Amino acid sequence: MKLILCAALAATCGTAGAAVNKCVDPEGHVLYTDVDCPQGATMQAQEDERPDVQAAPPVLPPVTTPAPRSRWADLPRPLVRKASIDMTTLKAAHENMQLEEALHKSRRLLTSR
Repeated sequence: MKLILCAALAATCGTAGAAVNKCVDPEGHVLYTDVDCPQGATMQAQEDERPDVQAAPPVLPPVTTPAPRSRWADLPRPLVRKASIDMTTLKAAHENMQLEEALHKSRRLLTSR
């Protein structure tokens, strides 16, 4: 489908630059055509009617202004420390939590009696 569309567009582009004939009949009517003038009409020389193309003005770079800074941007930030905990510390903390949980269980049992 795309191939057919491309081929059709390519075929029509070739006719876009075809020459245009200006034909004037005896009554003064003007006819523009891409084929020969009909009988009785005279073909006039076609002058270049395109306006003079002036050079485009130079493109200037865009004006960039710095973005406004937030009032919070310059506030001091807390120091970020990387957590470097080894396995022995984690195991000790786990055992400590288990002991505290056992202690709380025993206190709850004593208060409930």
